[in-house]
Amino acid sequence: MTSFEFVFGMISVITSLALTRLLSGCVGLYRHAERVRFSWRHGCWTAMAFLLLLGNWASFWRMRDIQSWQALDVLIPLAFVSVLYAFCDMVVPEEPEPGVVLDLRAYHAVQGRRYKLLQLVFAVMATLVIARSSSSVGDWLANAVFALVAAACSVVALRTRRVWLDTAAALVLLAMAPVFLGMHLQALAG
Repeated sequence: MTSFEFVFGMISVITSLALTRLLSGCVGLYRHAERVRFSWRHGCWTAMAFLLLLGNWASFWRMRDIQSWQALDVLIPLAFVSVLYAFCDMVVPEEPEPGVVLDLRAYHAVQGRRYKLLQLVFAVMATLVIARSSSSVGDWLANAVFALVAAACSVVALRTRRVWLDTAAALVLLAMAPVFLGMHLQALAG
C-alpha cells in the first residue's frame, strides 16, 4: 500500500461517513415529509454540502503522485475533511419526533450560523492548503478562486440579517458547487 492509498483511504472513510449522514438525513426528512416544512434556503445549503463533499473527495486524487509524505501532508487533509464532515452533519437536522413538525426555516434560523461558520472554516482552510502548495501569489489566486468566493459568501451569509442576501449567498455557493465537482471529477477521470 502506498502512502497515498493510506491517506486517501482515511479521507474516503470520513467522506463516506459525511455522505451517509447527508443521505440518511435527507431520506429521514422525506420519510416524514408530512411533518416537515421545507425551506429553499436550507435546501440550497444541503445540496451545496453534497456537491462540495464529492468535489472535495475527488480533489484529493491530484495528490496521488506525491512520493514522500510529511506529517502535515497527512494531518492537514484529515483536519480539512473533518471540518467538512462537521459541516455536512450540522446542515442536516435529526428526524422530527413523532407528532412534531420540523420547520426547516426555523432550523436554518437557529442552526444556520453554526453550519455557515463551519463552511467558512472549510473555505479558509482550503485557501491555506492551496497557498501551501502554490508557487506564487498569482498561482494561489488562480487556484483558490472557488475557496475565496465561498469564504466571501459564507461571511456574507453569517453577517447579514437580510433574508434575500442570505439566500443570494446560498445560491452563489450552490451554483459554484457543480462546477467545482465537475472540475475535480474530470481530473479523476484522467
